[in-house]
Amino acid sequence: MHRHLFLLPLLLIVCKASFLPPPVAAASSLRRIPATNITLETFDPTLPPALMSKTPPKCSLLVLHHVFANTVGEPPAIANFTSPLACPAPWTRVVLELSLSASDVQKDRIAAVWVDGAEILRTATPLPMAAGAFWKVQKDVTRYTALFRRLCSSGGTAGHAGAVSMMLENSNASLPGVYSANVTLHFYRGPLAGAAPNRFAYMAHPMAKDIYRRPADFIIPVSREDGDCGSGFWFRLENDTNPPPAAAVAVPRNTHRAVLEIFASYHGADELWYANPLRAAYDGGGATANGAFRQIYATVDGRFAGGHIPFPVIYPGSINPFFWSPVSAIGAFDLPTYDLDLTPFLSLLLDGQPHEIGLGVRDGQPYWLLAGNLHLWVDPWSDTVAAGVIDYRAPPLKVNRHAEWRNSDGGSEINAEGTVRFSGWVSSSEGNLTTTVRQKVKFRSQVEVQNRGAVMQVEMTNKERTTVGVLQRGAATAAARVQILVEAPLQMKTERVKAVGGAVFERARVSHQLQEVVNLNENGQAVAVGVLTDRQEAEGSVLRKEGEGAAAAAAVLPVWGSGSTRATYKYRDGSSCYMRAVSAAEGVVKSDMTSASCATAAAE
Repeated sequence: MHRHLFLLPLLLIVCKASFLPPPVAAASSLRRIPATNITLETFDPTLPPALMSKTPPKCSLLVLHHVFANTVGEPPAIANFTSPLACPAPWTRVVLELSLSASDVQKDRIAAVWVDGAEILRTATPLPMAAGAFWKVQKDVTRYTALFRRLCSSGGTAGHAGAVSMMLENSNASLPGVYSANVTLHFYRGPLAGAAPNRFAYMAHPMAKDIYRRPADFIIPVSREDGDCGSGFWFRLENDTNPPPAAAVAVPRNTHRAVLEIFASYHGADELWYANPLRAAYDGGGATANGAFRQIYATVDGRFAGGHIPFPVIYPGSINPFFWSPVSAIGAFDLPTYDLDLTPFLSLLLDGQPHEIGLGVRDGQPYWLLAGNLHLWVDPWSDTVAAGVIDYRAPPLKVNRHAEWRNSDGGSEINAEGTVRFSGWVSSSEGNLTTTVRQKVKFRSQVEVQNRGAVMQVEMTNKERTTVGVLQRGAATAAARVQILVEAPLQMKTERVKAVGGAVFERARVSHQLQEVVNLNENGQAVAVGVLTDRQEAEGSVLRKEGEGAAAAAAVLPVWGSGSTRATYKYRDGSSCYMRAVSAAEGVVKSDMTSASCATAAAE
């Protein structure tokens, strides 16, 4: 089960070179972007700080420091890790803090942090437009305490060494910036001052999509086994392959609950998948003309086990980088993960044999990076549990595509909808429980291209309703039930004009939002209701060197630009509220207001 833990001594020998700091490249002779009005710190104006001001952590541990220069094609940086003896498990909260800085101008990059092959963070760096840019990411990783807890002995008096890995592929071939990273873990014990006493309290993120009170007992990575010696633990998906890449996992026979968490990021031809038309416009007939629809999904031994339409995270170098300086786009610093409850499929997994968990992307183009964690809850009073499938309804999403084009102008529309239902029973010491998962998806995307490809308008919305219910045999009402409503609208307009010297001048407007509503019930009674609204409005201009289409333009460093962004984050849970409103323009924060007042949040 802990397959990466046993491989650690071999990794330390074979991958010894990856522990050495890479050389820092000489400064590039390329023209640098003027540093006028550029704020060096970039921040994410979303969740309340995971590090609580009223309750200091019991102990903090720097687990990895590395400088990422010419790391393309290199294995991840690796560091030994032992759980702190000064504050052994159990922990009330564990917080990951990733602090980064850039020595000079560089492109934005994707990075990930793993513990013994299990991913705990995927993030995008800002686009450093001046020397000395810095930022930090704080993420509540209490959900992954099984990874940290297993590194302690049963008595908590001795630690077991594990491996913390970080991947950040950077190149100094054309730009001089190198990334310096520190990964720190903060451990809390005892009561947390100011923590809300609700069912979501074991995680700082208020929208913890789980109906159980505690984190999983075990976490098994669904990833590449040779990640420390290769190009990371993630699977690289070049297209919509069949079957998708998979990992063999063996599940303990006393498992009574299973949730698969999927990490995903998109690159290359799919970096702007949410703006892909059904027919090539100014992209010259390239691979980006397959439409703006994607679905991340998982399989169990080849059988479809659920999926999600990905949230369209806008990377810091995309559309207009000046929108995201100093305010990051929604989800860019902590890319969202996607949970699939696999409890109805446990009867397929409880034979003690390895089974294939596959990860795929419907309509995906080169390339996607996918990885997963299988969270498992076990029955401490039984060596084995019994399980069975009751209902399996998984018709493919109905996808309708329509396009009308005349030369390089026209419009594309994609509509997708569907409903899946999985149901299965598990008999353990907790009783005979039936878990039923229902999901309804309604998706729409419109892409219009005008003026010979110079003007593009994108409108997208995704609505998902997921319900997970647990019913005790013979009971009239569900023992537990959670309903999650997600809506993610995106509107975007870009206008491109060719300028002198082969450059392109582009104006853009973006409206982006993520709304989540979680309703939790126990024994027919409402326990908690959470409402989250994260919204951004941005507009501005940018001058780039000419690229071949939008995807290529996103990878070209801007020569000049301006932008303004308004970000509003609101969360309500009963009587608890949190709101933050930030306004930034020309790289400077104009206003930044935080409130814990429900009245203020309602009035905004």
